Amino acid sequence: MVKDKKEIAKLIYDGLKKGDVELTLSLISKELEKEKTDKLRFTKTPLLNSIGQELGELLIMENWKFEKLLRLWKKGKRDERLIVISALEKISKKNYENSKQFVLKILDDISDWEICDQLALRVIVNLAIQNQKEIFSLMERWINSENKWLRRLAVATVPPYIRARKTESKICLEFLNKTMREKDRDVKKAISWALREVTKKDPKSVFKFLQKWAKVDNKNTKWIIKEGMKKLLEKEQKELKSLITKVET
Repeated sequence: MVKDKKEIAKLIYDGLKKGDVELTLSLISKELEKEKTDKLRFTKTPLLNSIGQELGELLIMENWKFEKLLRLWKKGKRDERLIVISALEKISKKNYENSKQFVLKILDDISDWEICDQLALRVIVNLAIQNQKEIFSLMERWINSENKWLRRLAVATVPPYIRARKTESKICLEFLNKTMREKDRDVKKAISWALREVTKKDPKSVFKFLQKWAKVDNKNTKWIIKEGMKKLLEKEQKELKSLITKVET
């Protein structure tokens, strides 16, 4: 019989409390294997998120949580890491400094878009809401990293941040201004996504921002503009396309 998310979270909590990471990994693997089918050989992200949130609730008052979660993260793979991220989503709202330090310890482990984006959407944004200046300063360091996933992590924090802080488009655009010549496709996609999200809150400022960048003769910049302008009015999109064409000729 398949256990529900609360039961699985409690099993993980008990394993972590005992300090037996190998046992915890075995429990997670055993329980989540029941969720897989011949057609779907991976665990659905929403289930992992739900388990992680339940785990986060159980861990909030425990002094040992960060140490044990870090060991689970380092030993685990996709499923365990998504569970840890969702647990941190709960914990990071209550414990800013230790959550920030945890994030700094796992940055080098990010190697795919799913882990990257979930960390941005569930944890980094919570930290940015609590301390915008410090986290955006970290994000500016990340966008200068040679690791493309760190660059994407920084940019992928902008969409959830602008949703939570609807009036802070200026801060977001000032940050995105430093990314508009990005070469990597995965990072460019995140920049365009961020521009579309900021457009929903402040289309006028985004249009002016893209007007400026449309005059730059850079193929990566043009790609970002074309993908990032899609939430603007049709007439504004046409004007931006015209500006890009003029630069090309």
